[in-house]
Amino acid sequence: MAFDQTYFLPVSAMANSNAPRQYIYKEDTDAIATIKASGYFDNTYGNLAAGDIIHVVNGSEYYKLVVSAVTSGVVTTQLQTSQELTVTGTVTAGVQSVELNHATVAVAATIADTLNHPGLFVVKDTSASGTAAHTLTLTSGTFDGTNSVATLNAPNECLVVWFDSAGNGTIVENVGTVVLS
Repeated sequence: MAFDQTYFLPVSAMANSNAPRQYIYKEDTDAIATIKASGYFDNTYGNLAAGDIIHVVNGSEYYKLVVSAVTSGVVTTQLQTSQELTVTGTVTAGVQSVELNHATVAVAATIADTLNHPGLFVVKDTSASGTAAHTLTLTSGTFDGTNSVATLNAPNECLVVWFDSAGNGTIVENVGTVVLS
């Protein structure tokens, strides 16, 4: 691939050192699978770092990639999307929504750092039935300035949060009775 930096433009400044840098990349020939493959953005403009966001315009489609790692100059990105957890686990950096789904066993999800999930974030109990007390725990950051654990124990309960560029959360909507602690 011949990389054309004129199509890779920074769209944000680092006024807040905690905020991810954002770029826009226009590509008309390579498929998104090729673009998000490890190494596609090696040696690009701006010295990409983990947490940076690349907005990809591919023909008439739009994708949001998050740089998940830069190891020995190799850039690894991840398509920012939803993640479903049916067992206890860690929410992948860059994911903007997580679904906790198990009818009988509580899923204990963890987010290492809210700085890796800037903007609108949603957690939802997508279990078909049951009252398992699924939890989402924030290791760094809070949902509302105080609470770092959300407990969802009924299908369709949902918490919508805005994480600002410093990782501080503000509750946008609490659907059902999501308990915060």
